[in-house]
Formats: sequence, C-alpha cells, structure tokens
Amino acid sequence: MLLISPMTYSQSDDDLLELVRSNAAKGFLEQASWTLPKSFHESGLAPSDKDKLIEQWADQSAACLVDALTTYAKTTDTSLAEMVSDDGSFGLKGDGSFAEFDVFLESCIERAWAAVGARLPQ
Repeated sequence: MLLISPMTYSQSDDDLLELVRSNAAKGFLEQASWTLPKSFHESGLAPSDKDKLIEQWADQSAACLVDALTTYAKTTDTSLAEMVSDDGSFGLKGDGSFAEFDVFLESCIERAWAAVGARLPQ
C-alpha cells in the first residue's frame, strides 16, 4: 500500500507580499477607468502618457497596500501567513482594526494619486 500525503508549501513573507502586490496592481489597473477622476481622463495627455501614469498609479497604490499590510502585521504582532491566503487575498487579523489599517494606507495612497496629478475623492 502506498501512502501519499499532501505536501504543504509554506510561502515566505516576501512571496505572500509579492502575490498581494501583484493582485492589487491588476485590480487597480482594472479600476482606473472609473476610479481616477474625469479630469485625469480628459486631461489632454497622449494615450501612451496616460497609460504610463495609470501603470505608475497602480504600482504605487499596490505598494502602498503592501506597506500598510506589513505595518499592520507588525503593530498587531500577527504573521502575514495568518492574514494572506494562497490566492493573494487577505483579511485583517490580530488586535488592530480596519481603521488602523486605513490610517497606514491613506497617506501613501494620497501620494500615489498626486503622482498622476489627481486627488482622492472626498
């Protein structure tokens, strides 16, 4: 009789964070057409320049999300493995709150928007 046990692969924190970052960047790119303000889309920029700015915005926003998640994990003494699923989605765990996570995220996201000449909607 042959016994087969499933191998579990534990991803490193760097692997988990790259997965979150990659998924977030894709999500931000998908949302750019309705998330970024009309003034950005009608700015008169060449389409190629606009595309570069959108990619920059998506990458910076995704990096902000990763930074906020990392900071949240440290301040709540929660491992990333507890919060991040294999598909790159995450849920906040530990003693913190969503409001605390949002504080970590908000100022960074504002800078990402400013880099493309836009302001966060109020």
